Amino acid sequence: MSLSLHPDTPRAGTLPSAALGKAASGDTAGRGIRTRLFAKYVALFVAVVAVALLANGLFEVYFYYREHKASLIRVQHEQAEAAAAKISQFVKEIESQLGWTTQLPWSGGSIEQRRFDALRLLRQVPAITELAQVDSTGKERLRVSRLAMDPLDSGIDLSSDPKFTEAVARKVYYGPVYFRRGSEPYMTLALAGARKDAGVSIAEVNLKLIWDVVSQIKVGEHGNAYVVGPEGRLIAHPDISLVLRNTDMSGLAQVRAAQVAGGKMPDALEEEHNIQGQKVLTASAPIEPLHWTMFVELPVEEAYAALYASLQRLAIVLLGASIFAVLAAVFLARHMVGPIQALRSGAERIGSGDFAQRISIKTGDELEGLADQFNDMGARLQESYADLERKVEQRTAELSESLQQQTATSEVLQVISISPGQLGPVFRIMLENATRICQAEFGSLYLREGDTFRAIAMHGVPAELKDEIYQKPTRPAPNTVIGRIVRTRETVHVVDTRTEPDFFETPQGYDGPILALRAGARTLVGVPMLKDGDLIGALLIYRQRPLAFSSKQIELVTNFAAQAVIAMENARLLNELRDRTDELSRSLEDLRAAQDRLIQTEKLASLGQLTAGIAHEIKNPLNFVNNFSVVSAELIDELNETLQSAALDGKTKEEVDELTGMLRANLEKVVQHGKRADSIVRNMLLHSRQGSGEHRAVDINAVVEESLNLAYHGARAERPAFNVTLQRDLDPASGVIDIYPQEITRVLLNLISNGFYAAAKRKESERDAFEPTLRAATKNLGDRVQIRIRDNGTGIPPEVKEKMFNPFFTTKPAGEGTGLGLSMSHDIVVKQHGGTIDVNTAPGVFTEFIITLPRTMPAGDTSGGKS
Repeated sequence: MSLSLHPDTPRAGTLPSAALGKAASGDTAGRGIRTRLFAKYVALFVAVVAVALLANGLFEVYFYYREHKASLIRVQHEQAEAAAAKISQFVKEIESQLGWTTQLPWSGGSIEQRRFDALRLLRQVPAITELAQVDSTGKERLRVSRLAMDPLDSGIDLSSDPKFTEAVARKVYYGPVYFRRGSEPYMTLALAGARKDAGVSIAEVNLKLIWDVVSQIKVGEHGNAYVVGPEGRLIAHPDISLVLRNTDMSGLAQVRAAQVAGGKMPDALEEEHNIQGQKVLTASAPIEPLHWTMFVELPVEEAYAALYASLQRLAIVLLGASIFAVLAAVFLARHMVGPIQALRSGAERIGSGDFAQRISIKTGDELEGLADQFNDMGARLQESYADLERKVEQRTAELSESLQQQTATSEVLQVISISPGQLGPVFRIMLENATRICQAEFGSLYLREGDTFRAIAMHGVPAELKDEIYQKPTRPAPNTVIGRIVRTRETVHVVDTRTEPDFFETPQGYDGPILALRAGARTLVGVPMLKDGDLIGALLIYRQRPLAFSSKQIELVTNFAAQAVIAMENARLLNELRDRTDELSRSLEDLRAAQDRLIQTEKLASLGQLTAGIAHEIKNPLNFVNNFSVVSAELIDELNETLQSAALDGKTKEEVDELTGMLRANLEKVVQHGKRADSIVRNMLLHSRQGSGEHRAVDINAVVEESLNLAYHGARAERPAFNVTLQRDLDPASGVIDIYPQEITRVLLNLISNGFYAAAKRKESERDAFEPTLRAATKNLGDRVQIRIRDNGTGIPPEVKEKMFNPFFTTKPAGEGTGLGLSMSHDIVVKQHGGTIDVNTAPGVFTEFIITLPRTMPAGDTSGGKS
């Protein structure tokens, strides 16, 4: 066998150095591969031999085990049956010997003869320890015993004893095994005569003599046999001590199973543990008709000794065969791996680019043919490698160009997505990518404005020309690129401007190609920007050298132009959408404000109606109070005149004068306060009747003044001792504003009353050192009017200020406030009038409410508090 690697031709085609490096690393890996292949062949040969031998040995052992076990069980079963037959024969012989004692009938002169026969039976049958004869009536007539006295005609009545009844009924009775003196096993055997007057002979049989039968059974070297009664008691065993100890064998699984199965051992329990705890192979046979069971046991280790010896011989054979297989595998693998390694090394060098490599294997078999095929493949690869390199370079260039175009397109789309409505960034990135990919020097984008075009984006254009082009629109000459686009609505490609003399012709009133004239543009491509067939602009790319644009480059510029049109349309639609959205938002806000003002107006109108009803109801009883107070004063005058003529002593007259004077003074106070209350009610009615609930133009200063007076008199009516200094700073320029007078009056009354309350509380704490003051001011703010109500009362804590406009929130004691005043004031000012209400305060110093109202009501608010 000859192996060699050599180059047959010069190395015309090789892979790059990196590939050669990989080939070198492949050589290093090859050594590891050879080692694994060698080990694989060795392992395969060893495995084939070992598996074959092991399978054969295991099958032999398995079948030998089954046959050997079946043979052992069969032999043990035959021994058990033979021993059972011997014991049955033993009992049958005793039964036969006992039978002739029942042949004679009972008579007065036969007892001696019977006693003689009984003694002779005891001498002939050593197993019988005691013999008793019972007549046909069940009376004991004779008893002969080896262990006790021999009574005659004892007359013991055994007529109901099973020994008598069962024997009479069945002719023979086998009693249960019992142990005399707790050690020796005995059995009762009763036999009835053939004649009715022959009586029954009852023999007590010592079963210890069965030991001779059991001891003669040899099962291997360490096996034994034993007999077990129906209750599981040991009757006979080679170890007589176990019998004498009345050993209970019912705890053994094989004993229980055999008794359940009628004395025959099930196959599943052939291997169990004996009384010594040793695992044994067991067989059994029934002893009829005594219902005993004969067991024959053989230790498992002794039973399977031959099997274990066979396994050892098999292991020795396997070891020898494995050593032989290893040696044979090493020899064969060395002769197989060599050619394969040569093929692998040659294939690696060819795969690394060394196509001149040739493999020489002289084995005269398939491996040599495979080497020739590798050599032919290397030659073909060497021829095609050069052509493949050219194709790869060409395809790589095409893919690179396509990738650049796709990247540029994606960048433009990304800018469009992140800059919605902004065309500047879109056009700038579009021109940058177009000039870069098309290998152009500059580009421009024009939008059409009638007969002219205005440049809105440029890239690469010299700065001095860029400013000039941006400043004014251009009217392109007919032979320029844009002029041709206007005429044809198609893409225009000018390979070299200097080969087209009419390109620079510029008629009167038109503009020439400024970039071609002043920036040296030689090659141009222009793409129309069309929307629904109408020309809206053009995208131009310029080169300063005469080199035609490829079809893919022109296609890319065309795509950019289409994207520019889409971006412009998206920007227009987005701007329209934003304008419409803003308009709808403003309309919605106006609608919500009008709805809030309408709801608030309806609430206040209901409150005005309630106030008017209450005032009407109060006025009637108030009039009665006032009228009756006047009448009562007149009655007191008449009473005084009447008492003048009465004969009263001086002291009584003084007391009467004092009482009538006090009554007159009280009535005068009632009249005074009744008139003040009547005035308040009239003002309430007047306030509730002001206007029809519609907003109207009123003098805001007059409203403030009226509110001050109404609030002051109301406070005085409630607390006559109350006094406050009122300060007015009413701006005449505030003038007339459009409001709901009734509602604004309610707001002012509420704020002024709260100021009076705060000032009074501070007065109570500081006494004469404090003078309550409330200041009302107005100020003209142009289209708005500002109203300020300031008091020098207790001020408002920060935690109260945050919640003071919440409904039902109040800090006044129970009965002095409902918590609705400031909430309703906020709704009237903010929701109904579209104004604002703010508060400035310093706890313990002052509180100032600032109301700002629009001078005119928003359109659509025509209804007020009452309908």
